[in-house]
This record gives sequence, structure tokens and C-alpha cells, in this order.
Amino acid sequence: MVRVIEITFVTCLIALPVAAQNLLVNPGFDNVDQLNGWTCSTANGIASWSPEDRAGSATSGSMQHDVTATSNNRYLWCSQCVPVDEFEAYIASMWVFWPNDPDVTQDGSPRIEIDYHASATCDSFLQLGDIQVGFPFYDTWNFLSTNPTTAPSGAQSALLFVITWQDLADDAVRARIDDVDFHSTNSIIFRDGFESGNTIAWAP
Repeated sequence: MVRVIEITFVTCLIALPVAAQNLLVNPGFDNVDQLNGWTCSTANGIASWSPEDRAGSATSGSMQHDVTATSNNRYLWCSQCVPVDEFEAYIASMWVFWPNDPDVTQDGSPRIEIDYHASATCDSFLQLGDIQVGFPFYDTWNFLSTNPTTAPSGAQSALLFVITWQDLADDAVRARIDDVDFHSTNSIIFRDGFESGNTIAWAP
């Protein structure tokens, strides 16, 4: 006697995590764009494009900061204004290469700063979001990230700064920056992780 066993397969559609949306323009410094999208200071040095990419890609590059200030505690920055939503949490990060060059003393540090603004064009300061300072190892790419910070009431935009700081005058500082990221922490939750109070994204 052959027994027939009926097996029922239930297909469950799993909601996968949604990748975080990077709000920045030209965050990886592709060589076609170079420093397009970024506004950089010129008072204490030069920001330029470098073909030395973090991943060694021949079709990309990085941002290079050369700080040559003549007084202590000066810095070079590049910034970008991006739209944000009030009461939403954001995080910024970047990769930094700190060369061990005998011609460059490297007495300084890389930094990230977030400022929140009450206008869409970052011209009405509301609140400092966060500042993170890195002390990287030489001759390797180092990851630097801010803490998650919540955009205050009335926030419409954020001004993100990537900064190379020079501690002592006449000590040249060089940094290469790549793969800058600025995104809402809400963009990496499951859709739907039941945060909306229903199961609309799930199928039986």
C-alpha cells in the first residue's frame, strides 16, 4: 500500500531592509563630477580632486585637502546643503586617508560637522547637530561617523561639513576623503517592520 502524503508549501514574502538613501550629491567623487556639488573654503589651503580612490577604482576618485595655514588651529572645509525633516534622526560618515609623508607633518585631524537650518538653503542656523573628530592611522583608509542626531523643530535642511584640521602653523596637513554619506536612520528599518501599525507589506 502506497501512502500519499500531501505537503502544503506556504510562501512567505519577507520584507527586506531598505538601503539607506544617501542625501548627498557626488559623495564618491567620480572623476566625471570631481568636486561637483561641494562648496569648499580657500582661506587655509586647497581642496582638490585626487584620482586615488578608496576602493582602487579607475572610474572614481576622492577629495584631497591640503592645509597650509600660517597660524595655529586653522582648517579647510567642504560642505553640502541637503534637505531634512524635523524630528527625524540623521547620521553622517566618511572615509579618510591620512598619509605618512615625510614632507607632511600631519599634525591635525579629520572632522565631520552637522548644522541644522530653518530654511531650505541652509542660511538660517537652528542648532548644531554633531561634531566628530577622528585620529586615524597612517597610510590606511579610516572610517569616521557621527552619532545619530535628531533634526530640531522647524528644520528644513542640514549643512554637512567635512573638515581637515591643522593644529600647528607651518605644519602642512593632507587628507583624502571618500565615500561621504548622510542619511536618515529611519531609511534602514524594515518595510514594514510593523512601525506603521499594520501588516500591509507582508503576505501570508
